Amino acid sequence: MRCVPGCHLCCLETEMPLTLEDVVRISKLGYDPAEFAEFRDGALRLRNVGGRCYFLDPGGKCRIYEHRPDGCRAYPVVVDARTGECVLDNLCPAVDTIDEAEFREKCSIAKRVISNMIRE
Repeated sequence: MRCVPGCHLCCLETEMPLTLEDVVRISKLGYDPAEFAEFRDGALRLRNVGGRCYFLDPGGKCRIYEHRPDGCRAYPVVVDARTGECVLDNLCPAVDTIDEAEFREKCSIAKRVISNMIRE
């Protein structure tokens, strides 16, 4: 996947679920889960602050990119809640830069996130 202008759109009003592994990994960086995560819609998710992901800096870059949640690593591949199948989120401005092999790899990550997300 190749980042293009506007690549941070997925970080606006994010619905990104978190796994225990995500929380542990990010906490080891010194971040408090009470600051970056919240229960919303039945699952632990990244917190939005002013409509932006907690980790999105003012310039549109992720402050923890190398340690970002697995759901962020999978994006723009998401799991369709109705079918359980992986699909591309067409809101992503770089969606057309993903090849088939990368789609399969990201699908595997996305399905793992869904099965391991922290639920209320």
